[in-house]
Amino acid sequence: MGKSLRRFANRLNFGMDRITPDSFIFAILLTFIVYIMGLLVGNDPFQLIKYWAEGFWGFLTFGMQMVLVLATGYTLATTKVAQRGLAKVARIPKNSVQACIFIAIVSAGLAFVSWGLGLVGAAILARELAKNIKKLHFKLVVASGYTGAMLGTMGLSFSEALLVNTPGHFLEAEIGLIPYSQTTFSPMLLVPTILCGLLILPLLIKLIHPEEKDVQEMDPALLAKFQEADKAEEGLPKEVKPSIAERLDNSPVINLVVGIMGLVYIVYWFATQGFNLTLNMFNFTLLFLGIILHWTPKHLLKSFEEGVKASYGIVLQFPFYAGIQGMMVGSGLIVIIAGWFTAISTKFTFPILTYISTAIVNLFVPSSGGIFMVQGPVMVKAGAALGVPAATIVNSFSAGEVISNIIQPFWAIPLLGLAGLKMKDIMGYCIIGFLVISVVFIISFMVF
Repeated sequence: MGKSLRRFANRLNFGMDRITPDSFIFAILLTFIVYIMGLLVGNDPFQLIKYWAEGFWGFLTFGMQMVLVLATGYTLATTKVAQRGLAKVARIPKNSVQACIFIAIVSAGLAFVSWGLGLVGAAILARELAKNIKKLHFKLVVASGYTGAMLGTMGLSFSEALLVNTPGHFLEAEIGLIPYSQTTFSPMLLVPTILCGLLILPLLIKLIHPEEKDVQEMDPALLAKFQEADKAEEGLPKEVKPSIAERLDNSPVINLVVGIMGLVYIVYWFATQGFNLTLNMFNFTLLFLGIILHWTPKHLLKSFEEGVKASYGIVLQFPFYAGIQGMMVGSGLIVIIAGWFTAISTKFTFPILTYISTAIVNLFVPSSGGIFMVQGPVMVKAGAALGVPAATIVNSFSAGEVISNIIQPFWAIPLLGLAGLKMKDIMGYCIIGFLVISVVFIISFMVF
């Protein structure tokens, strides 16, 4: 069975990066499709443009919140404490199989806290493993880390769970506020996430991994690249007599004072609210942990700058998603499409069809929470008509979006860039992981 899986994975390792255009292109194409659909159901051409333009800036708050999820996670992952910790635990695996399983589990755990932390942590850990283990199946290591990070995203930071628990969200009138106990910590999501993370994914990796004698040594050029990157991150030595500005930039006092202020409020929040995470509170917590752990303003700003750069896709694409929803609401397409979906679903099959449809759409519109703004209102309306609980709608939708990210090149860009690989190097392994994990989640929907 292992040989067959390995052969299948190698055949699937094709150049997705060559045949898949940038996700921004899909956002534009989706805009055109919705516009044409609006015309076909009898809307005025200029009125559709008005709906689009008037809705264009409707998700500025949510867009900024998503930027901060990625940026704060990146900032936390690049603290010296985190990097040293990852370097230390990277010494635990002693061979290639252990390394692949280890990075999958650790990345899933990090991503459970924050998907930005999981992605960057997986990249740092992959590089450390490459430096520690001479014979390493590095492509499978990176694929395992990415798959684990995407699986772990079903944890504390996944967009929809945070959104629907944040007062004032755009669907509050329809579904109200949904606490974490009904999303992240519901058996519907928690059981398959833990089962896949601790049992199914490690077993799958062991089956896919070639025999130890067939594993080649790490590419010396790639190892040299990692070592050069480490030297560059150390930075330049400080001047003997720094200026006042440089002293302020490198002063830990500033970070400590403002960091302690933030921590005081964080303790107050959880003491009075319990474990009631909202998008704002989640970002607040990660931000102030990053401020303290980076120690000085200079280190914090450098790391945060890189984290914000990684979120450029969110900044550019979210206004187009908001414009698309503006057209769908104004033209009446939401009601029509929800009617179609209701006609082909039952209360039992609705979560499964939601998972599948969201996974398909996510391949073309890769954005954490972005497609929920477009497709979410449709699913909520259709699910309500079938008597499906709001939390079940959100969970099945979220799982389809998050798990399909395993085969979505967009979110792999930061990890692949740091690891020195391309999507075609890991796609075969990711496709197998996606298919197996999807089966587990769909069974969970049927059971729970």
